[in-house]
Amino acid sequence: MATNEDSAKANVSAGVGFQANGDARFASGNVRDITSQFKAKMSRFAEVTDSAKGSAFEFLDAMDQAVNLGGQQEVKVHGVNTKNSPDVSVGERLQQHKFNSRKADQAARSGNYGKQEVRTPKDQPRAPKNPNVKESNVSASDVNKGANNPSQTANHYQFKAAIAEITNAAAIGAITGAVASSLISGLEHFLAIERGEMEIDQAITAVFLDTIEGAVIGGLSSAVFAVIPAFIPALTPILTIVSVPLMVVGGFQLVNQIGQILDHHAFTKRNALLKQVHQQDAKFFEGFDNQVMEYLYS
Repeated sequence: MATNEDSAKANVSAGVGFQANGDARFASGNVRDITSQFKAKMSRFAEVTDSAKGSAFEFLDAMDQAVNLGGQQEVKVHGVNTKNSPDVSVGERLQQHKFNSRKADQAARSGNYGKQEVRTPKDQPRAPKNPNVKESNVSASDVNKGANNPSQTANHYQFKAAIAEITNAAAIGAITGAVASSLISGLEHFLAIERGEMEIDQAITAVFLDTIEGAVIGGLSSAVFAVIPAFIPALTPILTIVSVPLMVVGGFQLVNQIGQILDHHAFTKRNALLKQVHQQDAKFFEGFDNQVMEYLYS
């Protein structure tokens, strides 16, 4: 029974984790698209100039925002060089990127970029003075590394997005597994209380431990299932189809477990009642026999 229950938790957690992890998968895809643009853009520079660093900052900041937003909004690098055109858009928000903090201050002060958000790398020797300039999570050192080694930097952000995707799926799976375990274990142990087989404090402890176990099973199964689309995105459509019957099978297994618990409870109660009736009958006939014997020997 325990094996079937664990299988049910794993199946339903993996299916729910995959279906509910769409935003994180979108973020991973968004980062992959940006990294492809980034490597193509950086291949056009023969050497690492300030212009190359400026372009690297645009892409690195876009990738960083895509990872941190977790798919809530699409991040795009426009790659348009017309005057005052935005470098990056995050949903409806437009952004202008300046690798140098002094130029960022001038851009914000000039008003030429309208409502565009002016951004610059953090940890520069000179910090931006204009309060309208926002420092990126990407540092000046990160930009230098990215400009000098675009492929390694692109792989870093792709890996970071994949880990975020897997972690998010694991969290969803853990919650699903914990909820399923608490329901099944709660029903099983509190029916045992009704039958007089355990005390309430023992039941609470048992339900708590089962819930922790369910969270671990659900988190691991969902994480394992999420590894495939995170590192092999081409298989995502297949897994999207597979995850639905996986949820259905897991749900059916959980319902079956509930049925078995209720059947066991009814069977145990019926046996206890029959035993009680048998004991009463035995006691009655024993008393009757004693009375007959006393009458015969009197």
